[in-house]
Amino acid sequence: MRQKADRSAGTQVAASEPGTPVVTKLMFAPVKIVAKRIAPRVSTRLYRRLWSVIDDDAPPPRAEERQDSVAKLAFALALEGACAAIVSGLLDHASRRRFARLTGRWPGRGAKS
Repeated sequence: MRQKADRSAGTQVAASEPGTPVVTKLMFAPVKIVAKRIAPRVSTRLYRRLWSVIDDDAPPPRAEERQDSVAKLAFALALEGACAAIVSGLLDHASRRRFARLTGRWPGRGAKS
């Protein structure tokens, strides 16, 4: 196993190895669950805030409601999906970075070479 120096703490941490050990997966599971529960709430807040900038008079259109403008509905759905994907991806990556900083092991597949 290769070692690399952690500059911030001055300690040795394990470098990425092929595959993720079961212990690392088990340790990361609660972190992942919390991140997956927080992401929809944050993305909903972001979406509503962005929509209030676009159209502060009316709430965002829903697919179940009768719409005057299909284009406005399509834009609202695309914006909602984009917010969900961005927040989920960034929160997942941030939780993995924090976990790796605390434990010295990256939870998941390493970077492709």
